[in-house]
Amino acid sequence: MNKSIHQIAAEVIKQNGHPMTAQQIYQIMVDENLYNFKAKNPANVVRSQLRRHTKNVESKNKVGSEMFVMTDDGKFELA
Repeated sequence: MNKSIHQIAAEVIKQNGHPMTAQQIYQIMVDENLYNFKAKNPANVVRSQLRRHTKNVESKNKVGSEMFVMTDDGKFELA
């Protein structure tokens, strides 16, 4: 089974041990070839997926699993 973007992002945050921006997470995903992006703007896809799974962020496409919390400085950390 292939992992989803938010699952890979959670692993990246866990491995790095500190809150990260969506751009930082995206860059590691690209650098380490963790996900095969097919979108025209994959950095925005990562940011969108993170927001969909973040407890304290309003999103019209919210899903049930809230894996992240956004810090005051706009970074994502594990919930």
